[in-house]
Amino acid sequence: MKVLLIDDSEIDNYINKAIVSKSKLVEEVVTKTSGKEALDYLIGLKEDLNMFPDIIFLDIRMPGMDGYEFIENYKELPESSKEKCTVFVLSSSMNSADVARSESYDEIKKHLAKPLAHHSLEDLILKDV
Repeated sequence: MKVLLIDDSEIDNYINKAIVSKSKLVEEVVTKTSGKEALDYLIGLKEDLNMFPDIIFLDIRMPGMDGYEFIENYKELPESSKEKCTVFVLSSSMNSADVARSESYDEIKKHLAKPLAHHSLEDLILKDV
């Protein structure tokens, strides 16, 4: 299983990568520090769909392209790329408006509170993917 972490905080990416890497279900973790960088990365994978992530953890509060702008662009990727991928918002904001906005997107499976350590990765993978 491949995981993509998208967060402008390199510290959060470092910590979350360490947490995700401990799972025996995960074989690769890629981190990106902006929505634009992540989108460019995913677009570049169109030639090798086997490299497309199975799970994306997406921060919503980022400068430049925020998480919701990322999702709007992600929606335009070919279905063949996205069909095996599950997107989770991983945010410090549990504001009801942010949660409702996340839940309004079919592409977003669940809005999770940071840190990732509060969630069982195996439960997320096995129950929600």
